[in-house]
Amino acid sequence: MKALEGILIDAGGVLVNVHEQAMYEAWEAKTGLPAEVLRIELYDRGLKEEFDRGSKHPSGVALFLKWRFEIEFTREDWAEIWNQAISIDAEMDNFARGLAVHLPTALASTTDKLHHARMQRELTCLELFRAQAVSYEFGHLKPEPQFYQRALHKLGTDPAKTLFIDDREENVQGATDAGLIGLRFTSLEKLRQDLIQFGLLF
Repeated sequence: MKALEGILIDAGGVLVNVHEQAMYEAWEAKTGLPAEVLRIELYDRGLKEEFDRGSKHPSGVALFLKWRFEIEFTREDWAEIWNQAISIDAEMDNFARGLAVHLPTALASTTDKLHHARMQRELTCLELFRAQAVSYEFGHLKPEPQFYQRALHKLGTDPAKTLFIDDREENVQGATDAGLIGLRFTSLEKLRQDLIQFGLLF
């Protein structure tokens, strides 16, 4: 049985559900513009990465979109639209509370200021977490090595005895490359089974 000192756990796709389509629908309803124009800005032109790295703050994103598309658009408009993209998974939230009771646990998320603020309001497990490692504060995203280094520093555990849980294979591989124990999340049922090897039964 492998002894663990701590756990780093992802948010999107693990602790929270992701609903990009709902976000795009909210954009269309608010602006009258097609979802594709926002998708291009977010992904093809790198706006989402800037947001996740903390180089663009919510007000800056709203101002950019207002200028880019010549629309009336406020920070509050952007927050309302952007927050449609996530919802809390209550079952995972409760499970993560159990993890945090057993071992020092920290959030490890590529995320932005708005989504993190919502998670802090609604994820009850964060009350029990030792730390919250988020990309917009670090300036680094998963699977960049610096992200894992900063997250481990916040958690304060030995990488070889730290479990990293994420739904994306590239992020799990990045954690493994950084010396952590990587575990890909596919479902809560599978996670319960995977944790048996670490003596975590609850």
